Amino acid sequence: MIEILNVKINNNTRAQSMALITDALKNNKKTKISKINSEFLHRAMQDRRFFDVLNSSDINIVDGRGVLWAARYLSIKVSNNKFIRTFQAIWQMIYSCFFIVFHPKFITNPIPESIPGIIAFKLMMQSASDNNIGVFIFGSSATTLELSIEKIKQDFPKLIISGTLNGYDFQKDDTINPVMEINRTDAKILIVALGSPKQEYWISDNIDKLKNILVAVGEGGTLDRIAYPSQIAPDFINNIGLEWLWRMLFNRSKTSTRNRFQRFWNSVPSFIGEVVRWKIKNGQTKI
Repeated sequence: MIEILNVKINNNTRAQSMALITDALKNNKKTKISKINSEFLHRAMQDRRFFDVLNSSDINIVDGRGVLWAARYLSIKVSNNKFIRTFQAIWQMIYSCFFIVFHPKFITNPIPESIPGIIAFKLMMQSASDNNIGVFIFGSSATTLELSIEKIKQDFPKLIISGTLNGYDFQKDDTINPVMEINRTDAKILIVALGSPKQEYWISDNIDKLKNILVAVGEGGTLDRIAYPSQIAPDFINNIGLEWLWRMLFNRSKTSTRNRFQRFWNSVPSFIGEVVRWKIKNGQTKI
């Protein structure tokens, strides 16, 4: 576990992250999972409630190279002299950003890898299928939910989907109570796809009311990408670690920031600026 901008982040491999989830299911430990990208960290700097929710998560999975870069950049040593540190921090930002694309191994320490949202989701579904664990899927539109479940069942025919509820009906109909709907099932894994930060807030506010759920995770636009495969980034984009940028520029936003340019600004230039200012003020992160 490390900290980036005072937000706790798990510096685990995919296998280690899945082992934590498996352990929670086997040992009946209520576990909240958030998938952290640079946009999340930027929002956490502006929104105290979101900051607190992320730090209350039991597992914060890295979803994007921006987070890998920040962890690596903040770990590079700088002077105790603030004047000298300012120049060091700017120079380190320049060359480390260059390495994101042209020498990606440079940013795999102290966090070994990013786990794109759709990959983490499929790993979780595979584990649930292998261990006969029920899943409840809550969120997205009725059409997207239906299409995504159809494709999920094609990939994982033995997966137990204990229940579903789209993300719109309960907002229009006061008689629909998501907590009651989920509690009617024996599901132990809950997927919440309401968009961020709504899904993180909902999980934080309600997980203790869910009698059978052990693992709850916010999935943002994952169901959309499963339902509509054309939204998935090409392999060459994934290979250079820019899948997050593809999602931001070409997919419909599932966050509270709907404007694509604003999302890009928050996730890249503004985020980099926040990280550099933090390092100038506080020095390197101790790993």
